This record gives sequence, C-alpha cells and structure tokens, in this order.
Amino acid sequence: MKILNRYIIKEHIGPFIGALTVIMFILLMQFLVKYIGQIFGKGLELSTILELIALNLAWMLALAVPMATLIAVLMAYGRFSADNEITILKSSGISIYRTIRPSLVFGLVLTLGMVYFNDQILPDTNHAARKMFQAIKQKKPTLSVEEHIFYEMGNFAFVVDQIERPLPDEWLSLESMLGPEYRDQDQLDRLRNVTIFDRSNPKTTTTINAEEGYMVYSREKSALIFTLFRGEFHELDFKKIEEYQRSEFQRHIVYIPATNFELEESNSTYRSDREMNIASMQTEVDKSYEQLNEQLKKTGNDIDDFLIKLNKLFIMSENDTIINLIAANPPPEIKEQQWKIARKKALNSANRLAQKMKVNSNLASNHKKNVNKFEVEIYKKLSIPFASIVFVLVGAPLGIMSRKGSMGIATTLSLGFFILYWAFLIGGEKLADREFLSPFWAMWAPNFIVFFGGVYLLWRAVRESSFINWDRLKKLVKFSGKNQHV
Repeated sequence: MKILNRYIIKEHIGPFIGALTVIMFILLMQFLVKYIGQIFGKGLELSTILELIALNLAWMLALAVPMATLIAVLMAYGRFSADNEITILKSSGISIYRTIRPSLVFGLVLTLGMVYFNDQILPDTNHAARKMFQAIKQKKPTLSVEEHIFYEMGNFAFVVDQIERPLPDEWLSLESMLGPEYRDQDQLDRLRNVTIFDRSNPKTTTTINAEEGYMVYSREKSALIFTLFRGEFHELDFKKIEEYQRSEFQRHIVYIPATNFELEESNSTYRSDREMNIASMQTEVDKSYEQLNEQLKKTGNDIDDFLIKLNKLFIMSENDTIINLIAANPPPEIKEQQWKIARKKALNSANRLAQKMKVNSNLASNHKKNVNKFEVEIYKKLSIPFASIVFVLVGAPLGIMSRKGSMGIATTLSLGFFILYWAFLIGGEKLADREFLSPFWAMWAPNFIVFFGGVYLLWRAVRESSFINWDRLKKLVKFSGKNQHV
C-alpha cells in the first residue's frame, strides 16, 4: 500500500507544479497590466520594480494553490481512468474510497501549509508591499497621475495632457530653477499643458494654465507643490462677472493640500485587516465587541431614563397635577403661555433624546461592522486553504468519470468549479459586510457547497456513472459542423 500511496501522490506533483506556474503567470500578468502605467517607464530602478512584484506574489500564491490542486487531481485521476488503472485497482479489491485517500493527505498537507502561510507570511508581505508602494508614490507623486484625468483634491482640481521624462541634461539645468523642495529628488516627470482650478475662495474661481510644470510632494507641508512655467491666470468674480482678469507668468508655484491623496508618510504601526494575522485580528474583534456592548448598555440606559420620565408624566396626568397647576392661574393668556412653554420643553427633550439614541445606534452599528470586517478576514484565511481538501474531493471523482487526463480538459472542468467557488466567496463577503449573513457562513458556505458536490460526485464515481459522454459530445460537434457546411 505504501508503494501505491507514493505512486498516486507522485502523479500529483508534476501537474500541480505546472498548473501553479500557469496560474501564477496569469495572475502576474493581470497585476502588471493593472499597474503597468504606474511602475514602468517612470524612472524606477529595476530592483525596486522586481521587489514590488515579488512582494505581491504572496497573495497570488494564496489564490493559486487551491485551483492548482484541483487541476492536479483532475489530471491525475483522469489519466488513471483513461489508462484503466482505476479498473485494475478495483479488480484488485481496492475501492475508490481507498484510492483517493493519498490525495486527501496531499490536500491536507497543502491546507496546513497555506494556513500557516496566510496567517504568518501573507500579512507581512501585504504590509511591506503597501509601505513600499506608498514610499514610491511619495518619491514620485506622478505615479498616481494619469493623462487627461481630472483629480479633485478639496477646493482644487487639476488635469495634465501629457507626462514625459526630461533628458538628463535638461533635468540638471532645471534643478537650479526649481524650489528647495526638489533637492535630493530623483529625476521627475515633466507635465505638459497643466490646468489647475482653484476654488479655495468662495467668491471667485481661478484657473491656471501652464505649458510645462513639475510636481513634488512635501511631507512638511502635506501638500503637492506644482512649479509651473509659461502660463496664464484667469480669475472670475461671481458678483462682478464683467471684471474678468487675465495675467501671464513665467514661473509660478501652487500648493495643493494632499491629505487625501495617499501621499502621506506611511505609518509603520498601522495595519489594515489584510496586513494582520489571526491573533491580531481577534484582538481587534474582542475590542470592538467590548465597545459594542458598552454602546448598547448606554442605549439601554437612555431608554430606561425615557421610560421613567414618561411614567412620571402619566402619573401627573392621572392625578390632574398639571391641570390643577394651570387652573390655579386664572388669566387665559398665562395659561396658554404655560402650555406653549411646557410643549416646547417636552419637544426639545424628546429631540435631544432621539438624537442621542441615533448617535448611539450609529456607533453600535459601526462597531458591529468592524467586528464583521475582521471576522470575515479571519475565516477567509482559514476557508481558502481548506478549499484544497474539498477540491480533492471534487477533482478525484470528476477525473475518474471524465476519463481524460489532459491539461486542457482538467483546466476546463476545474474552471467551472473555481468560478462557482469564488462567486459564492465574493458574494458571501458582500452579504457579511451588509450584515445579511454571518461572517462564518459567508466564508465557509462555498466550502460546504463544494464538499457536498464532491460527495455526490464520489457517489456517482463509485456507481461507475460517466460525468461527460465524450463520444456523444464529439458526434454533436461533427453534426453541427456538417450543418454549417450545408
């Protein structure tokens, strides 16, 4: 049996490595296409680009391993079935349940390894990648700027027609013309045809056009500094439209506050949920639960106080206390005034209580959303690695019934299951964020669905049912081809 176990596991290794390589390549190409305009052709050193790509390979690996497992199992058992090795094993008294046991061990090893990877390695790489990308943006803020795209930053907006790299000799001559903020800066991009809209003064609007400009980020001033050359000012007063002003300049500096431009100095202590391990996120969950319970307790106390005051009011009404007090003042105008004052005080008190309860309710809702956010990420770190086991349970019977062991067939069959799995995973995360579904079921439901699907397929495989009739499919393709010919 040990020889059989080694043989089956060995049959998985080659397809797994091949599938993992292909999937990682696809994810890498997707990443490069998304960020090609921001990291290439911007004067970054090759080592910096390679380091940034290497850091992002971690999350790609976390996604690629489960799918590579499914493809490897499909290819292995598809070849076993195509070469009649499954039939030989069954005739030797070895059941299908016993045959897939080594594959389950293979999936379990991958699951345990990826749980450790997702919990201990992936958060640190995500954190390092974010810090590095922010550092690159601080050094070269034009990485965040694209041509012909309007960027709004508070009371300012700007657009650039063209971004290009000046020649080294040109940059050396420009350094003396630029301000002190440009010292110790690498060669920056040249901005062509820059337009800046200044709405900081509510009474006027100012438009600045420049043929050429350079942009740098200042940490001290938390602002983007535009140094513009050969441009015009256009100023319009809303109250005096006829007094339109236009002026020209050869050099001008514009400061735009950049607190929301993601160019601030990166905080090494801050970590998002995807940059934290399970223990750290559980600490945040416990802290949010404490704040949530405290907020709910405050809301309960407010309701109790309101009910006490309301009860006192009913008692006073039943005893005719208010009526007697008002009746003791015979002048009608005073009586009416007292009613108005009492009514106003009651309304103000009710409004204050309603506003207070609304604030407490919003704070409690925010704490609950924070709990859901971290719990979703905790369960995701565990559920995605466990997909390797459930995919083994699906891939083995599917490969046996398909009786095909090629890479193309395995990829085609696995793609449908993987799309279904990720659709449920992403949909579950959205439902959990909106509090329609608990974080546990949102992240684990796809595994349960695929697991029961695997159990059904395994039952079909034991009964020697064919999942796909390839001969009938070929005849159908030939028949449709003849009809097109006619």
